[in-house]
Amino acid sequence: MSMHAWWRSFRSAPQASFTRLRQLTPSGIWHGVGLGALAVAAAGAGLCFHELTLLIEEQTLGRLAAAGSQVFIWGSLVCVLAGSALASALIAWLAPSASGGGVLPVKLAFWRDFGVLRFREAATKIVASAITLGTGTSLGPEGPSVQIGAATMSAAAGAAGVVKQGRRAWCAAGAAAGLAAVFNAPLAAIVFVLEEIIGDLNSRLIGSVVIAAVIGALASHAVLGAQPTFQTLPLDGLRWGAWVLVPLVAALASAAGALFQKSGLALRAGLRSWAPGSAWWPLLGAFITWAAGVCVYLACGRVGIFGIGYGDMTAAIAGQLTLGTAALLLAGKLVATAGAFGAGSCGGIFAPTLFIGAMAGAAVSAAAGLAYPISGGETAMLVMAGMAAGLGSVVRMPLTCVILLFEITNQWVIVPALMLAVIVSQGVSRLINRHDLYEETLKQNGLDPHQVLPPRHFKRWREIPVSALACFKPATTESLETGALGRLLAEQPHQFYPVVEATGETYGVLPRREIELAIADPGHTPKLEKPQWISAKATVGEARKRMLQGGVDFLCVGDATDRRLIGVLTLHDLLRGESVLEDDAA
Repeated sequence: MSMHAWWRSFRSAPQASFTRLRQLTPSGIWHGVGLGALAVAAAGAGLCFHELTLLIEEQTLGRLAAAGSQVFIWGSLVCVLAGSALASALIAWLAPSASGGGVLPVKLAFWRDFGVLRFREAATKIVASAITLGTGTSLGPEGPSVQIGAATMSAAAGAAGVVKQGRRAWCAAGAAAGLAAVFNAPLAAIVFVLEEIIGDLNSRLIGSVVIAAVIGALASHAVLGAQPTFQTLPLDGLRWGAWVLVPLVAALASAAGALFQKSGLALRAGLRSWAPGSAWWPLLGAFITWAAGVCVYLACGRVGIFGIGYGDMTAAIAGQLTLGTAALLLAGKLVATAGAFGAGSCGGIFAPTLFIGAMAGAAVSAAAGLAYPISGGETAMLVMAGMAAGLGSVVRMPLTCVILLFEITNQWVIVPALMLAVIVSQGVSRLINRHDLYEETLKQNGLDPHQVLPPRHFKRWREIPVSALACFKPATTESLETGALGRLLAEQPHQFYPVVEATGETYGVLPRREIELAIADPGHTPKLEKPQWISAKATVGEARKRMLQGGVDFLCVGDATDRRLIGVLTLHDLLRGESVLEDDAA
């Protein structure tokens, strides 16, 4: 046996073994055992990322901070730039899809590719995000934990023999397991996946998501302990004088969060237009973080601008920050995170927006304390309300924000304050930004949210416009010369290609089989099919009817009178969306 054949046999052996095991095991038992085992793997991958981040932070920024101000100032510059450069190189080399936050790649994979993700993405995300956050770039761990968990579980399910079309449930469950493990917040992980990734609180996938989140939380308890992320004393004796400050805190935190979103997206758009596709922009984000972090460090001695910043958030909850310090930390974190996000650094936005909101609450509490006494419990309540509002203004998931803050603080008494804060945050954020950060990022990427999150109901599905599904950058050809067709087929392997004249008019559709025949037989003249046209304003129901009546699975989008092509709609586009309806009905 050749070495190549041996390697192929070695790689296929685990999948073959799993397939035989599945055939001998009742499907329900197999699914439960497999779900549990892979959820442990997803949670373990998330915890590895968490521990690696802390280790890198301790060995870099931790040592620099202990060595004195001058060493820290210049050492942190080298540290944050070197870490960002290394992470960028790893991503560019191994898995470009592992760049950025992590939530959107999972959402796109869930809806556009049946939840299919690769082990390489998980491994690259673990190392690159840990290096980025550990060396000080101002982002958070939640986005990476979602992508790490989802990629680990989806890829493992594929290795175990789960077909591509059946990977959505594993992808969603992995995201919940990873998030629950890193934040020790299973309820928030469940609601986040249902609200943001799946987009439906009544999804049939809720069972898998709940089980995976519980396993993720148990894994977190085993490794990190059962304590919440932020520990506080019991919040007793909360007076009305503090409660009336909650809307003010929420308004300030929401405005700051919305300003971060607007400035980060503006920087991102500017960099993409100036040098699109550059893998090295994260170094700019790292430098912005360093500049903002050093300014705050020189002014007040705090280092929370670097990295995740849990230490300064804990100090804010404990009431240890003055008005000036809280204001400086708020401004510094806003600038640093907008720079890091806009430059495409590897990390999430939950922790930074929680930090921004916490400093808004600490600042209002300190300012109010100048007029009348504010107890430690009241300060903690205001800080937590600010955290919920800051996060809520950016992600616009009120239920997730309330549950997350309750779980990471273990303070049930503040839930009414959290609910009030997120209500205010939704109103304030909509005055400043039209959509949440994820939707605005999708649009900036040139994607229609309708294509990412199809409707759940068949009637609504039939009524959405063709423009929501059509591809407006189709692969076309002007030449029927064999060499040109061969290159077209190699570069863009589709089933049909509109044939466009030099005048811009479309006069035929070239099937793939005709190209293959022409390549195999140079004497063969490719036969064109007559274009079937549909208006971009027509509904999906009309497009389905046109395909059925014409016996075609490819429509040219545009005006049939002038034959100007603006896009194409394929049967695959329709089936991908309708598969979501079938999944929910199953």
